[in-house]
Amino acid sequence: MTLPDKATLIIGASGGIGQALAQQLAEQGESLVLCGRNQTALAHLKANLAAQEKHTILVADLTSVAGREAIVLAVSNAPIDTIINLAGTNQLSAFKKQTHESIETTIHTNLTAIMLLIHDLIPLLETRSSSTLVNVGSTLGAIGLPGYVTYCTSKFALRGFSEALSRELADTAINVKYFAPRTTETSINSARANAMNMELGNKADSTQYVANELIRFLATEKESCHLGWPEKLFVKINSVLPSAVSKHLKTQLPIVRKYIG
Repeated sequence: MTLPDKATLIIGASGGIGQALAQQLAEQGESLVLCGRNQTALAHLKANLAAQEKHTILVADLTSVAGREAIVLAVSNAPIDTIINLAGTNQLSAFKKQTHESIETTIHTNLTAIMLLIHDLIPLLETRSSSTLVNVGSTLGAIGLPGYVTYCTSKFALRGFSEALSRELADTAINVKYFAPRTTETSINSARANAMNMELGNKADSTQYVANELIRFLATEKESCHLGWPEKLFVKINSVLPSAVSKHLKTQLPIVRKYIG
């Protein structure tokens, strides 16, 4: 596989945010490596990008050993300077109703697989003059919500992993960043989740807006970024006065229980 001399690797490129991000970066002249599990979806995405000849498809499953090895090999074949982890899964459910398999899948997809991949990439990236790793989390990585216990757990841990790794690598040329959107208009949200958010009055951002904000974040020296108002305010309040947030969320429980059973 021939890769461009300089590129951004988007893991989870065929998802909603991934597609919007790829389109905006391509329009800015970036060369992209589009990574995901569905070759047809990736091919369709590439065919609709500006200067499609500059972009490469990488069919790889982040959650598998073979998939992670393929990603590491791709990075080793070219000086990819930016890696953006967008892969993730979500499920609206009462925790007691989740199966062991769904819990394990969520934690593995949203956290463990990403950690294992980055662990294997670090020795390679340490040989580069500079590189940036971006882990895309969620507002729910800072605020625990009923109905999303396992998802929140995975994103809380991803945020902690990104923060700790950023500090551990602070004296290297590897820059680790964490980006946390609020609810976004993508297929990761079920019809039930969308209906619940509408009844609760929770706003959702477009994928184009989130992609644009992610690109802006990449251009800064900030280590982390949270999107959305009042979500950003709730993140700050939850860090210093969680009881106030708990009190507010308790008033919403009757609505939440309608959708999680």
